[in-house]
Amino acid sequence: MNVNQLSLFTHTRQIETSSDLDHQRVEPYIQIKHSIPLDLPNGSYISLERNSPLKVYALGFQPAKTIPEIPAWFLQKYTSQNSVILEPFAGSGTSIIEALKVGRKVFWSDNNPLSQLICKVKTTRLPLIDILAESQKIVAEANIEKTVINSVDFSNKDFWFQKEVQAGLEIIKSKIFLSKPSYQTVLLLAFASTVRKCSDMNDGMILAAKRSNVKEVPQRNRQDVFKYFQFYVNKIIEALSEWYQFDWDDTCSKEVTSQDARNLDGDWLCDGVVTSPPYINAIDYIWASKFELHWLDFVRNNQERLDLSSQEIGTERIPSSEYKQLGKTGNHTLDNLILEIFNGDKYQASKGQNQLRARVVYKYFMNMQQHFYSCYHKLKSGGYYCFAVGDVSKICGVDIPVADSLNDFATKLGFQEVFRFHLLLKNRKLNIPRNVNWAGTIKHDTIVVMQKS
Repeated sequence: MNVNQLSLFTHTRQIETSSDLDHQRVEPYIQIKHSIPLDLPNGSYISLERNSPLKVYALGFQPAKTIPEIPAWFLQKYTSQNSVILEPFAGSGTSIIEALKVGRKVFWSDNNPLSQLICKVKTTRLPLIDILAESQKIVAEANIEKTVINSVDFSNKDFWFQKEVQAGLEIIKSKIFLSKPSYQTVLLLAFASTVRKCSDMNDGMILAAKRSNVKEVPQRNRQDVFKYFQFYVNKIIEALSEWYQFDWDDTCSKEVTSQDARNLDGDWLCDGVVTSPPYINAIDYIWASKFELHWLDFVRNNQERLDLSSQEIGTERIPSSEYKQLGKTGNHTLDNLILEIFNGDKYQASKGQNQLRARVVYKYFMNMQQHFYSCYHKLKSGGYYCFAVGDVSKICGVDIPVADSLNDFATKLGFQEVFRFHLLLKNRKLNIPRNVNWAGTIKHDTIVVMQKS
């Protein structure tokens, strides 16, 4: 039995994480198999042995995916058959899938256009046989295509993509956009996976990087591009075919127009919110998916991508004129920790980095406060909000109690905590270079359920 959630498209080195604070913990873990019980004691620390998940969860590139057992537990315990659910940080759509499986209506949003594409593929019933035939036609035509039009331009493109790979990608993309619009989401998702696989980035890396101790990147040609494109189409068709065997209604899933978790628009209310918000100071999702964003024409140039990154909650793209100022959240404990980062009391980083990291923390919690405010007004009275987030983040040597701080901000807006537990992270996939003096890794996700008073 495979107890790990593995990606079909991204082979990543699995690392076990740790936290200095965890050494102080003496409570035993509750060993759980397959699903989180509804009668779990409040405050529990659990270790979960998982079944092999549906293949649909693994479709698309999304670092540090949440696991379906968490939203499944929340939906069973705190919602009913006719409940309307909000997933404000949709990512790769795990919570949406769980909601559809149990007959809930879902509103969802995500800032990243690649995540939006992934969620659309997973929440729409599509003519799979026709799409498979279309992909085979595209590959057949691509193999005899001589004309290549360069449509993509971004910094260091020639460093990351061999010339023949670029030609193959351009040919496939041009033919995808000539296919029926109803086919294009699946074909573009396969194309996105092909882009990542055929780049000169080392396999398994989340952020674009090359390491000298990793096997040399092979020489590739345009036929390799065509081969991988068909491979990924086949994998998506296989995963969706399995998913389509479940009884779910694709009219029950709807995007929030704003796609901004801080400003949820539309004339609707929900009974519950379940999500895994961004990890503070951990992953720049726009940077991680920059190749896909450029090749899929989701951004037209470097500046558009940087502007998109600046809109992320937890972004590090902050002008120096702003991060030189010490921000205050109004939370006394958190503000003292931000001051420690700003002054470099625990770790002196290179010039300006302590001030930048302090501002990142400040803006993260201010943005999350705005998000909680928006959710509070979209949530019906008595409704529940469930979030799963790393318990503590170490930034410049300072331990930031993320889960507790988020709970404090939400409480001031009118939420009340009703339940929490802690899940041991066994195989968090964060294969990125890290300076351990800057930031520790996270051992637990803390799952908090709050109720609107």
